[in-house]
Amino acid sequence: MKTLKESFKLKGLPYTLLKRNDLVALYGIGGEYTDKILHYEVDIIYTRKDKYGEREHIANNDTFGRDRSRCFIDRVKAYRYFDELTRELMIERNLSQGVPKSIAGVQENNEVMPEYYLEEINELCN
Repeated sequence: MKTLKESFKLKGLPYTLLKRNDLVALYGIGGEYTDKILHYEVDIIYTRKDKYGEREHIANNDTFGRDRSRCFIDRVKAYRYFDELTRELMIERNLSQGVPKSIAGVQENNEVMPEYYLEEINELCN
């Protein structure tokens, strides 16, 4: 399966994958004239099968927000929402299976952009 891109441009803005697991992705978004992260986007990860094969994608403009994906200016709030949304989706997945159990395979990928992750850890600890 083709996974989400670690970086891409959308409407001229650079997106950088900062953190993800099997359910949720956190992107840092820069500006038109800077790669510096100006805001953050927490997105639910979807899987689709089409003529290009099976691949992951995030919400388009029409469904963004309606599906609980959100945009933040504050990094700490974005990381907290990432964790909150992950917990909610794990509970929903458990309920849809009919038997409460822990989800295997939901792993965080903290190695995507380690320098951003280290900055986040330092800020949360201070």
